[in-house]
Amino acid sequence: MTDALNVTRENGVALLEMAEPKSRNALSDAMRQALSDTLHDLKADPDLRAVILTGSEGVFCAGGDLKKMLANHKAGVVGGAEDILPRMQHLHSWLRALRDLPVPVICAVDGPAYGAGLGLALTGDIILASERATFNASFCKVGAVPDGNLFYSLPRMVGLQRARELFYTGRTLNAEEAQRIGIVMEVVAPDDLLPRAKEMAAMMTQSSPVAFSLTKSITARSLETDSETLLSLELQAQAICLTSAYHKDALDRFTQKLPPRFDFQ
Repeated sequence: MTDALNVTRENGVALLEMAEPKSRNALSDAMRQALSDTLHDLKADPDLRAVILTGSEGVFCAGGDLKKMLANHKAGVVGGAEDILPRMQHLHSWLRALRDLPVPVICAVDGPAYGAGLGLALTGDIILASERATFNASFCKVGAVPDGNLFYSLPRMVGLQRARELFYTGRTLNAEEAQRIGIVMEVVAPDDLLPRAKEMAAMMTQSSPVAFSLTKSITARSLETDSETLLSLELQAQAICLTSAYHKDALDRFTQKLPPRFDFQ
């Protein structure tokens, strides 16, 4: 836990709550470092079964810290592209860590998810939203291109034409439209958002960690991989799963009409 990020754990589920609502949870240096350090730790946690990422006090994440960016320009900290590259590389490093966690990642969006905050939300496997959630990709309006892996994630969710429209206009989507075009899976009342995320995370922990990890890694490649390659990956993964101790135990318990022992590896 840090001042920027609250981290709690319960039954294998890690809840990450961005905790700088006064800045609308902008990706300050402290927030970036807290997310980087936390995700580094989670990658090495053998007991991790799911992650919920959310904001605080009705705010998810407003994206880049524009006030800090302006201050850096005025102070002469940013002189050329070589000054930006390390920051972008650091951003990409922990976004990859979040994207590639071998467990379900649920992003619970309450309030604004703007700019890189939208990219952060779309890194999740499942995106839930409150009725007051809003989404925006207005990079061009501040003289920037989309980041946070949005060039990859947004076209795959909404299609190329719609992604371009959102990038070009920088308009804001409400939760209803975000659900309609495929950004959000479910919309719930603000008070129900975190309970629904926890309920879903608990459901997703009730499976073989090995099977889940393989399923996640293969589906991550499904939209740009040909059918024959996917069949090959399926073959290899199924050979691993159908010879696992978890699978054998599940079959035995099924034939005895016993409930699955979900924590059996």
